[in-house]
Amino acid sequence: MTARFHTWDRLPLFANEEAISGALMGPGKTAEWRQIAPLLERRGLPTVDGLMGGRYIPALRAFFDREYKIHGESQVSSPHAPAELGSWKKKGRQA
Repeated sequence: MTARFHTWDRLPLFANEEAISGALMGPGKTAEWRQIAPLLERRGLPTVDGLMGGRYIPALRAFFDREYKIHGESQVSSPHAPAELGSWKKKGRQA
C-alpha cells in the first residue's frame, strides 16, 4: 500500500499506523511514526486496538489536544472580569 496524506476528517474511526502517520506527519513517515508512537504511549497515547486493528482516532486526537493544551482550564489562566463600559470617561471627569 502506498503512503498517502489524509486529514483527521478522512481517517476511519480506527486507523492503521500508515494512515495515522500520513495524517500527523505527512506521507512516507510510517517508519518514524513507529519509533515515536511507543514513546508517546508512555505519556498516554492510545494503543492499537487488537480487535479493530488500529488506533481509535477520537482518542488519538484528544491525546494531542491535551498534550498541546488545546482544551481545558490550563489554557486560560483566570476568567475575565466583567467589562465596565464607559469607565474611562468617569476617570477623566474626576481629575
